[in-house]
Amino acid sequence: MGKDTADYEESEEIAIASGKKALERAPWLFNRVNPKTKGFFVELRDNQIIHPNYSSVHCVDGNGTKLFLSAWSDNYRKAMTDGIAMNANDMATIINAKPSELELYIACQQGVEVNYMGQIMDGLVDAVERIRIPNAPWDMNIGKMETASVDEMISLGVKNKGVDFGIVMVGYIAKDEIPNLNPKPGQPIVGVSSTGLHSNGFTGARHVLFIYDPALEYREEWKGQYRGRFKPDDKPDILEGKTVMEALQEPTALYMKEAALVGQSFDTKEIYGVNITGNGLMNFNRVGEGVSFEITDPIEMLPIHKLLAQESGWDPETSYKKQNNGMGFAYIAPDMETAEGIVKLVNEAGENRAKIVGEVRDNKDKEIKTTIHKPYEGEPITFTGYNG
Repeated sequence: MGKDTADYEESEEIAIASGKKALERAPWLFNRVNPKTKGFFVELRDNQIIHPNYSSVHCVDGNGTKLFLSAWSDNYRKAMTDGIAMNANDMATIINAKPSELELYIACQQGVEVNYMGQIMDGLVDAVERIRIPNAPWDMNIGKMETASVDEMISLGVKNKGVDFGIVMVGYIAKDEIPNLNPKPGQPIVGVSSTGLHSNGFTGARHVLFIYDPALEYREEWKGQYRGRFKPDDKPDILEGKTVMEALQEPTALYMKEAALVGQSFDTKEIYGVNITGNGLMNFNRVGEGVSFEITDPIEMLPIHKLLAQESGWDPETSYKKQNNGMGFAYIAPDMETAEGIVKLVNEAGENRAKIVGEVRDNKDKEIKTTIHKPYEGEPITFTGYNG
C-alpha cells in the first residue's frame, strides 16, 4: 500500500497495452471499424449489409468509485443517472448520433438486490427520460438487463451494500452526418457547465476530503487512505450550505439532448463535442492536427472543486487534469455565429450554462495542445498530447 491508490492512470495504461497485445491475435475483430473516430469518445462500426447508410455508435462505461457514496448515503437513485450520463455524454460528442439500445449489467450484493433495486430502476427511468431526443426517428430501448449476486467479490466499504454497474449504449448515426473531427484555427470553443465532479476522480476526492470512519469503511487495508478532515454531513463554508456528501453526490450533467438539438439547429459537420471526464481538460487533445485549444475564459469552478483544490494540495495542473473544474462539456464550432447560437440554445434550454471560453489556434509543434490561460491560480497551464 506504499503507492498512492488514488491514482490509477498508470495501472490503466498497463491494462490497455496488455489488452491491445492480446487483441492483435484476432485482427478480424476490427474489420468493420470506421476510422473517423479513432481516439475519440465513441467507436464507430460499419455493416454494409445490415445498416449500409449508418454507422453504429458504441459506448461502454460505469460509475467508478462514486458508487461508494450510494452505499454511505443509502441513495442509489442518483447513481444510475451517473452511469447513464457516462455513456450518453460520450455519445453526445458526435452530435447527430441517436441511441438505440441500452444494455445493463448490475453486479451486487444481496442486500442491494433486496433493498435498493427499486431505487436503481427509478434512477434509470429518471435518466433515460432526460436524454430522450425530440423528433428522433426511434426511441432508445432496453436491449438486455442482467443482475448477478456477487457477495464474495464486491464491496463498497459498508457490508452488504456493494454494487457496480456495467452499461453499454449503442446508437446509430447517418454516415453523411458524422462530424469531420478536424478542428481548424479560428474556430470558437463553447464551454458548458458541469454539476460537480461528475463521475471521475472520486477515489482521490474521498481520500482527500473524508476522515476515516469505520462505519463507512470496514476494510482494514484501506483505513490509512482516508486523510481528510470532514464527515459526510459537515458543511464547510465554501460549499454554500451543502454538506460534503451532497456536493459530491450531485449527479452528472446530461448533455445528449442539447447536443441533438445543436445537430438539428445547425446543418454543418464542423461541430463536435468534448466530454470532459477522466483526464480533465486534456480531453480536448483527442483529435486534431497542428492546432492548440486555447481556453482564455474558463467557466468558474464550482464550490466542490474549490474545496477539493484547497484540501488536496494539488497544484493547478494536477487539478485541471483530474477534474472538470466547472466545465463538463464543450463544443468546437465552425464560426462565431454558430458558437453564439449554441450558447443561446443551451442557455435557453435551462438545464446547463454555456459561454464562449476560447478558440482553436495554429500550433507548429508536432503534438496538439490545450492551454488554460486563466487557471484558478498561477501561470497558464498547457497539456500536450493525450495519454488516455
